[in-house]
Amino acid sequence: MRPLPEAAARPLLALLGCAVLLGLAGCVAPEGAAPAAPVRPPSAEVLARLPAQAAGFDRFGVQDVAAEDPGAGKVVEYATPRRVAVAQVFLYDLGQPVVTAADLPAEAERAISEATALPVDRTGRQLSVASRSPLLVPGGDFSCAALSGTFGRNQVERQVCLGVVAGRFMRVQVTMPSRGAALADPRAFVQAVAGAARG
Repeated sequence: MRPLPEAAARPLLALLGCAVLLGLAGCVAPEGAAPAAPVRPPSAEVLARLPAQAAGFDRFGVQDVAAEDPGAGKVVEYATPRRVAVAQVFLYDLGQPVVTAADLPAEAERAISEATALPVDRTGRQLSVASRSPLLVPGGDFSCAALSGTFGRNQVERQVCLGVVAGRFMRVQVTMPSRGAALADPRAFVQAVAGAARG
């Protein structure tokens, strides 16, 4: 078996050196090599980090958002005692290999539009944006919108927050009656579940 020419052997030796010195700084792929795709943990692993309780909310089951569409992701339900306030934590990627912060603005607009849309099967519901603000969360801020409106005769508030967690979108939605606003802190809930999911 003939030895490889020196020019052809150089990239191979560089890769072997990286394999031996895995984890050490300064080990880079040979010039012209394709960069490795970022590795993200499975969604089940990320969702398993969500706490059983967070900011007064208790965790319930995990469901597919749309079984026929893997990009729609999963949703975890939370609620306060007697379901005075309810929350949903969505983890999804819309079919993208890796979601980054650059993808947030467009998806935040879509999430708000979806949250304020009137359901075709229900009447007497109306929500509009009252304010918008960032929410500080270790590992990257979330973009939040406070909505207010009515469900029938009941005055309600809804907080919709979106961020990036483990290469996916995390959307957290908390809905509660306005009179129960003192019973739950939606922003503290978002910080708790996002921080836990990021590990």
